[in-house]
Amino acid sequence: MKRAVIFVNGNLSNFSRAKNIITKEDYLIAVDGGVKYILKLGLTPHAVIGDFDSTPLSIQKKLTKIRKGQACLSPTTLIKYPRKKDKTDFELAINFALEKKYHQIIIFGILGDRIDHFMANIFLLAKIQTENKLITVKIFEGNKEIYILNKEIIINGQIGDEISIIPVSSKLQGVVTDGLEYQLNNGTLFFGSTKGISNVLNKTSSKIIVTDGIALVVHLRK
Repeated sequence: MKRAVIFVNGNLSNFSRAKNIITKEDYLIAVDGGVKYILKLGLTPHAVIGDFDSTPLSIQKKLTKIRKGQACLSPTTLIKYPRKKDKTDFELAINFALEKKYHQIIIFGILGDRIDHFMANIFLLAKIQTENKLITVKIFEGNKEIYILNKEIIINGQIGDEISIIPVSSKLQGVVTDGLEYQLNNGTLFFGSTKGISNVLNKTSSKIIVTDGIALVVHLRK
């Protein structure tokens, strides 16, 4: 299934990993200044969305050349919004990906200096994936991977990798884990509890199931 890969204008600390994950079939979306990461990877964005307040003029000129077909075969779509709006550039990019019927969304660069943006973005993703369980979202940053859990996920890694389950709804019910050192069998995790922090893979694959609620699952690779 084709995927949308979204680059946000936050931190991207591992360029080589990003390049290894992206395939030729992926649809690359830049959230405003996040376009710099796509260009540094030697790739061409399919779409750039935002008010362009964080995209340097030099990059905008380069995008204009790309759009005219002077630098690639597939022109880049530029979607500009006014600075005064009731949605962030990130939400506009997510909505764009959903409108194009992408059910798998990968995100780079979501972690940055703005904790308010990060929290709002995480809750937005949790809401979207809960409203449509066909959608799967995966966030990459350095050696961390973040998932939105609202039904079940399978995590592949190495024995000793850390796994944290963090409820973002009032409670997480019917939690069943396999492949983790501290297992849960029909357990409950409450919002604000640290009980699910820093579990450890004791197999190379772990399955986490919930019957009700939403959580972030953070996979910290060794």
